[in-house]
Amino acid sequence: MLLLWAGAFYTLVAKNPSNPNEGANNQHINSENCKVNLSDPNDNSNEYSLIYLNEERLQKVKDLIAKDDAFFTDAYHQLIVEANQELTKTANPVTRKTQIPPSGDRHDYMSIAPYRWPNPETTDGFPWIVRDGEVNPMSRGNDTDKVRLSEMFGALSKLSMTYFFSDDIKYADKAKSILKTWFIDDATKVNPNVNFGQGIPGEVVGRRAGIIEWRSISTVITTIQLLAANDLLSDDEMKILNTWIAEYYTWLKTSQLGIDNDNGLQNHSTCYDYQMVGLARYLGLENEAKSRLEAAKINRIATQIKPDGSQPREVGRTKSVHYSTMNLRVMTFVAELGMPLGVDLWNYVATDGSSMRKAFECLKPFAEGKEKWPYKQITEGGAEKAIEEEMKPLFSIAGTVYEEELIDEGARAYQNLSYMEKLQYPPLFKIK
Repeated sequence: MLLLWAGAFYTLVAKNPSNPNEGANNQHINSENCKVNLSDPNDNSNEYSLIYLNEERLQKVKDLIAKDDAFFTDAYHQLIVEANQELTKTANPVTRKTQIPPSGDRHDYMSIAPYRWPNPETTDGFPWIVRDGEVNPMSRGNDTDKVRLSEMFGALSKLSMTYFFSDDIKYADKAKSILKTWFIDDATKVNPNVNFGQGIPGEVVGRRAGIIEWRSISTVITTIQLLAANDLLSDDEMKILNTWIAEYYTWLKTSQLGIDNDNGLQNHSTCYDYQMVGLARYLGLENEAKSRLEAAKINRIATQIKPDGSQPREVGRTKSVHYSTMNLRVMTFVAELGMPLGVDLWNYVATDGSSMRKAFECLKPFAEGKEKWPYKQITEGGAEKAIEEEMKPLFSIAGTVYEEELIDEGARAYQNLSYMEKLQYPPLFKIK
């Protein structure tokens, strides 16, 4: 039955289809302004050379790996193992999907809304129904692009970080081959839009929610910066990559789906800012990045966080620990993007008293085990497991970003950091 539905995804298309790109405008961005230069490791004058990661922090970890610090060498060895696995894989571009997007162009990214399912109460399965927090297996098949996109982001993250820490060119070469497949080669590259992200059969071919699936484009930017800084991308390759990024940024900014995300009220809009601010900085549009960051004080912090620190639109979900943690995590990353531009989101307090600090204070008693989480968390292990695996690591990561301890030492918030988090956001006590 699932295969039948999957095969029918876009042949059944929307009964009342909307054009997700309606209202888009053409806007020229000079891609030659892109930021690709990294600082000399011995020069501390520019600690924010990388856009989405803190280079000074990475260099400290690299130095500690060289000194055989077990906390970091264990994480580094795990990174090496996974990066070596990526060396043997073949790139899997959007052109390999078996479904054809409504545009007729296989280069367009396409995915299915993960929490939408065929209606068991109707003969034709329409209209699809919402089962919040329950992932429809159809949304994770090879006939659409969500899985291959996530695998590409993951591969670039592992390869680029292994190259940074090891200086072994083979990891850079593999990362470059993936960039070429996805963003340079005409036969396989993805088009710079998410017009058909998280579509719902019989209802709409694409939704603003699809844009969140591209939030890890940060790994693409980091990979480009690392390769370019070491003269591993030609001028022509850089021109094509930067043109793609400029076109994607323009689509995000001017398409109706992008505008709807900008006007949203929960985690999707936070993730939208994460893309927009980082891409603007990469493209040399610092004034646009600063304007968006300043707007985030009202549009994200004051809008999403209540004076008591709660995030009602996130705790109302069936995976409340996940969404309240994820939203605050990405908000922290956006705040870090603003630091080199002189925009302080961390210390901003709205007129009603809401702030990011209050949001952390709201979660703190649950992360410390002093209070029981009162909301739904339908994943295996419930709220307790999600707090250990998601919420506690957030406090460690945020403490590193803001350079202050945010949770009682006894909570050992760093214990469940992933190996990549240990390397990119090392616990504050390890790098002070």
